Amino acid sequence: ELDVVEMYGQSPNSLLMTAHTNETGTHTKVGSTVNVSDTDGFHTYGLLWTPDKLVWTYDGVQVAEAATPSDMNKPMYMLVDLAIGGQAGAPPDHLATPAQMKIDYIHAYTLDYLQQSHLNVTGEHAV
Repeated sequence: ELDVVEMYGQSPNSLLMTAHTNETGTHTKVGSTVNVSDTDGFHTYGLLWTPDKLVWTYDGVQVAEAATPSDMNKPMYMLVDLAIGGQAGAPPDHLATPAQMKIDYIHAYTLDYLQQSHLNVTGEHAV
């Protein structure tokens, strides 16, 4: 599992960017928690996934990097999810529900396409 971004409602300015792997035989995680000044409004969240490294971006700026786990060498499904509770804990009583997540667009590119089109993955067209 590659998390381009995860956020917990009680910490809206903390971005969790994580790769979950079983390469060691048990569940392990690599990644970072990145604190940003503001997550209100629309932002771009990106992940460049190469055979050697994972590079996470926020608004076109690299904010985290990790070595690609050895078991992440095949295609994966893309999932967009708004979860409440679970691992992050029960939502506080004052949480406005139903919750909303607004998405303007989602782009996905292959590495071949990126190389052929010369897209700047840390710029306007982040992956």
